[in-house]
Amino acid sequence: MESLHLTKTKTGSYTYRRRIPQQLQYLIGRKEISRTLGKQQHEAIVKASELDQAINQGLTLKTLNNVPETVIQEMLITKLSLTLSNSIDMNPTRWSSIVKGYLKQSQVTPMEYNTRKYFFTVLMPVVLKVLLKSEDIDINKLTYSKLIEIRKLFLKFPKRNIWKYRSMDTYTLVHSIHNRKIKVVHDQLVSIESTNKSLKRIKSLLIFSQKLGHYKGFIPNFTIDNKQLSRSQRKEFTKDDIKIIEEQLQDTRIYPMIKILQFTGMRLSELYKCSILAIEGILCFDLRTTKGSPLKTLSSYRIIPVHDTLLEHLDDLPALTNKFSSNYISKRFKKDIKRILEDTQGKSLYSLRHSFATNLIANGVQPEIVSELMGHSHNSMTMNRYVKGYPLKVLKESIATL
Repeated sequence: MESLHLTKTKTGSYTYRRRIPQQLQYLIGRKEISRTLGKQQHEAIVKASELDQAINQGLTLKTLNNVPETVIQEMLITKLSLTLSNSIDMNPTRWSSIVKGYLKQSQVTPMEYNTRKYFFTVLMPVVLKVLLKSEDIDINKLTYSKLIEIRKLFLKFPKRNIWKYRSMDTYTLVHSIHNRKIKVVHDQLVSIESTNKSLKRIKSLLIFSQKLGHYKGFIPNFTIDNKQLSRSQRKEFTKDDIKIIEEQLQDTRIYPMIKILQFTGMRLSELYKCSILAIEGILCFDLRTTKGSPLKTLSSYRIIPVHDTLLEHLDDLPALTNKFSSNYISKRFKKDIKRILEDTQGKSLYSLRHSFATNLIANGVQPEIVSELMGHSHNSMTMNRYVKGYPLKVLKESIATL
């Protein structure tokens, strides 16, 4: 059968030309293969068929998880008659070679591609030069200890929008941070989320290299547990903070949600899952049967009496939870408090929950009652999903102390 990629030129010669499938391009360093197969039709058809079979075989092998990519690579190089210089780098374990192949096979948006290209070809070579004295290292020098060093350095980096750092060349900035000539203040440090994105990019590159048979090391999960870190850094709002928040944010669209969190101690995610109904004649936020995903713990299934100051905001809640995502509310609040408060380190929307507990304790409410209102477990209550340890009236009286 004649190949679809075989054509006859005006001079009578047969030419084979085929675009290499994207999933094979990085293995042979080409996007297209072109061959002149002579003027004999039968011979040209046979040669074209062999080329088609080699590429199709490569595609088939690529779908099998147990076939090393180095095997596929060698098969394609041999059957397509490629030279080493045309297909793969002379030093395939070098950083630059790995990055070149990795970027070629990346199937991402143009914006993400440019981000990866900057990260792997500009920033990381500088980091490697500072830490390992060479910007084009053998990939196997990235041991676990070196990866941890890179992580520690990333955590000292500034945000990219700080002008005094943007005006510095990359090497000077990284070298100065590493040698403690520059110390970035806390508010200007890059976020943990951004740091983890960078670490995940490195891990993705190592996995790619390992599949090719180049990286021999163990690939750990060396990203940062943001939840554990944020818990240790969380702070409550002071009374002055709360006063400023109430005065400055009362006209914002999200203020009713802020107020409800302030007087219930709910987690933001719980605000999206609760119902409002009267139980034993007392209006409550009901978290016993929730909408969507389960709550954090068994003791999170609870009832919270509505504080009188929240009555005017209850009608706004359904529309707000439908219109705004929890992610938007959290980011919007964080941006607002940075604008109106002097000290925001360790403070976020979750700090309202801390303030709720602190204020109840300060008002003489028993710690066990505070635990029940917040959805924490304690020894004096029966841990049942629907039955709690204190009468609703007691919970209402405790809320009323705020």
